[in-house]
Amino acid sequence: MSTVETRILEVLSRTTMLPAEALERDKTLASLGIGSLEQIECVLALEDDLHVELQDTDLWKLRTVGDVFDAVQRALDNRPDAPRT
Repeated sequence: MSTVETRILEVLSRTTMLPAEALERDKTLASLGIGSLEQIECVLALEDDLHVELQDTDLWKLRTVGDVFDAVQRALDNRPDAPRT
């Protein structure tokens, strides 16, 4: 697991009060009991902790924990200070 994924899990776990072990990539947010309000709280916490801004188009697609990982990774890749290859 990458450092970014570990940080995402820490933030999600802290925000949702769920153990990090329960936050598997293929689990849906709904099956974990994460409703729309908690989802917003998670996004705000991730943005604050990781210094990113998730795209509105990504926010509407967050269905699984994996979707959250992918959206954060895209936001990190699109930051102005992101390394370019």
